[in-house]
Parts: sequence; structure tokens; C-alpha cells
Amino acid sequence: MPSRKRLYKELFEKIDKEKKEKVTLGETVMYLREINAELEENDKVKFLLDQFESSGESVLSFSMFCSIMEDLEDMGWKKAAEKKKESVIEREVRAVFNLVDMDKSGAVSRREAQMACNLLKKRFGIQDVGDWMRQVDDNDDGDLSFEEFSDAVLDLITAEHQQPEEAPEDNQE
Repeated sequence: MPSRKRLYKELFEKIDKEKKEKVTLGETVMYLREINAELEENDKVKFLLDQFESSGESVLSFSMFCSIMEDLEDMGWKKAAEKKKESVIEREVRAVFNLVDMDKSGAVSRREAQMACNLLKKRFGIQDVGDWMRQVDDNDDGDLSFEEFSDAVLDLITAEHQQPEEAPEDNQE
């Protein structure tokens, strides 16, 4: 179906923020959960996404992405209506936190953050994860609670959106 492939292409392009024509399975799962919170109500879809999430760094081409989307649709997944941007950002922060918090302790350790540094860099532009954690660890316990993580990431997102566009330099003297 052409409309199905168009939908997949649209989703793929939204996930592929770096425009490299490839996405990871973890990014895909995170994005699908972001745009459709009701996924957790469908046990078949939830099970399949949980399986995919455990293979989070597997790289997908567009054709592999389409195959996964077809499997998900067969299990009952469907695209939800567009959500407000703010709620999507909050859900994305929660989804990233849940991915990075590998031991599900409710806090992100330095080790977990280092292991997820590529994801944090790609999603939020965090270049030096260790330095970033030292700066935002409000209680200096070496871990980031969800509140610390969320506040820090939302600050980064807000700062990114408030930066004025650079004007072209005028080379006339």
C-alpha cells in the first residue's frame, strides 16, 4: 500500500534526525512509545516493543524499519493523533531516562550514562556525559534521579530553542 509506505517514511524521517538513512531499534521503540502512549495497553505490541528495546543499538535501514512496522501493525499498532509538542518532549525525556536507567533503579548512574553517551549526544547534544552529570547532579550522589535528569535535559532543550539564529557576517569594512 502506498499510503502505508508513506506513513513509514514519515515516521522514519522523524526518527532519523541526523539524516543518515539509518536509525537504531532503540530510537524507533522510544519514538513509537512517544507518539502513542496507548501502546502499553496492547500486550502483544508491548511485548514486541520490549523485545525490540532489548536490542536497542541494532541499526535499521528503511526496509528493515518497514518490516518491523508491518509486524507491529499486525499486532495492533496504529499511529495515534498528533500530540502537543510539550507533552511529546516530556514523554521523550521519560523514555530516554528509562532507556538509560538500564538497571531500572530509578536513577541514572555515571556508568549507565557513559554506556548511553551516543544516545544522549544524538538526542540532546550532550558532548561530555561525565562533565554534564557532575554539573547537573544537584545532590552530588553520583546518580541522576528522574527529576535531576529531566530538569537538566529540559534546560538543554529550552536553551537550544532560545538561541537566536546567527546572522551572516558582513565582510564589508
